[in-house]
Amino acid sequence: MGPEKAADQDMISEDVELHRSGKFAAFYNKHIFWFHLVMWLIATGFVSAAFALQIPKGYNQENLILGLVYAWFSIYMFFCHVPTTVVTKPWGMLISMIAKPVKMVNPRLRSLLYGAFVFAAIAATVFAFPVNEHSSTRLQRLYSLIGLVIFIAIMYITSTNRRAINWTTITTALLLQFLLALFVFRTKAGHDIFAWAAHFCEGYLSKSRYGTEFVFGAEIANSGIFAVGVFPALIFFAATVQMLYYLGSLQWLLRKSAVIFVNVLRISGAEAVVACASPFLGQCENALLIKPFMPYLTNCEMHQVMASGFATISGSVLYAYISMGIPGQALLTSCVMSIPCSIAVSKMRYPEVDEPMTKGEVKVPESDEKAANFLHAAGTGAATGINICLLICANLISILALLYAVNAGLTWLGNFVSIQELTLQMITGYIFVPISWMIGTDTKDLVAVGQLMATKIWANEFVAYMDMMKLYQENAISERSMVVATYALCGFANLSSVGMQIGVLSSLAPKRAGDISGLALSAMICGAMSTWVSASIAGMLH
Repeated sequence: MGPEKAADQDMISEDVELHRSGKFAAFYNKHIFWFHLVMWLIATGFVSAAFALQIPKGYNQENLILGLVYAWFSIYMFFCHVPTTVVTKPWGMLISMIAKPVKMVNPRLRSLLYGAFVFAAIAATVFAFPVNEHSSTRLQRLYSLIGLVIFIAIMYITSTNRRAINWTTITTALLLQFLLALFVFRTKAGHDIFAWAAHFCEGYLSKSRYGTEFVFGAEIANSGIFAVGVFPALIFFAATVQMLYYLGSLQWLLRKSAVIFVNVLRISGAEAVVACASPFLGQCENALLIKPFMPYLTNCEMHQVMASGFATISGSVLYAYISMGIPGQALLTSCVMSIPCSIAVSKMRYPEVDEPMTKGEVKVPESDEKAANFLHAAGTGAATGINICLLICANLISILALLYAVNAGLTWLGNFVSIQELTLQMITGYIFVPISWMIGTDTKDLVAVGQLMATKIWANEFVAYMDMMKLYQENAISERSMVVATYALCGFANLSSVGMQIGVLSSLAPKRAGDISGLALSAMICGAMSTWVSASIAGMLH
């Protein structure tokens, strides 16, 4: 058979496959109600059998998660055939009815009263919880509350346009963040959900170990080398993200989540999508979701996009930190809390004064390079993961080398004036002591946590977390200090990330390179401030 005939045969085969898939799709769409009904009945039967067998054994997290998944599946199936307006329309009418008399109040007075009410509610809730041996004292809670107020005041004082600040957006974002923290710290369901999620993430990403053993052997896989333990999980996560993107699951989740923030916080669709994507994808990759809109973002939106990346870590490095012994529940909670917090902090520092192109609507454009199939998506994700691994490796080598070189020079100078072990972390660590106090660190650990925060800014959160766990394992810092420090360090806000974001975002919008460079340092500070606000709220509720 000649090459032309072979090509024709391949084309005929493809046409046959498309025809078959088209016939099945038409049949499925015609009888979709019955397909969904059968799927729901099967799921209901399975869940009923599972509960009948497991509930008599007593409560456990698995039953809770199974019930939540089944509830979500049932609601999804219901709204596949019933318009969501049956819920949203009455809800909108109720909100309009309640808001009508409220809107009669002067806007400035309304925002002031709303802010005062939320602050009073937060303060009353924090101090209402009883004090026991496993919780913080009321004095420690007061320190964290004062810290929260000071952080907000700093953002207001340094704002580029204080008159343009939308206080309703700021107050609502902080309220959402507090309610999420309250749900995790002070409710059994919240604690169990995030504990299960952390356990699931750790278990799922740990499966990369089998690939590591196959490629390098069990001896190297068990060696405890940082790169061998962390990088395979990172590659695996990157592949998972691309597979979810190929299936459309990630876009669906981001769209649904972003709609909430667009309607509740009154931000643009581009800002909402990036903020929701940051805990999954991290800095730089999150902006790829709005690549067509990048050249047209307002300065406020560009600042928010960058701040969202600085304010959280990504799922790709989550396993690395959990493997160090850092509580996965705290890391996951911090990542989710960063979504509303980064919006609040960025909108205070750089308020919106222009008209965003995506105001009031959520769009997640299709990827420029559509994967051919599931395996192609996995391979593309793995290739992306390799690039991220090499970038992390290069950054760690260069930054640590530079940091220790600077410290060697400072130590040499310190010896002339009888100051032993003078380092950059020691000097700036004392500068961060007030911030360490404001997030609720135990008094005896203020300097140590301050130095960890300084290490994170000068180097990165990898180095800071390694130092933190070393201190905790040596009983040099308390459990409370370790928990609040975990929140304070949980973000990419460091000097090396500034260069990364400028480089990537400038390539996506070359004509905005000047704006991006001018906003980068401010966005990094806002990202760091977001993690400190999260830490102060954790300090109030721990």
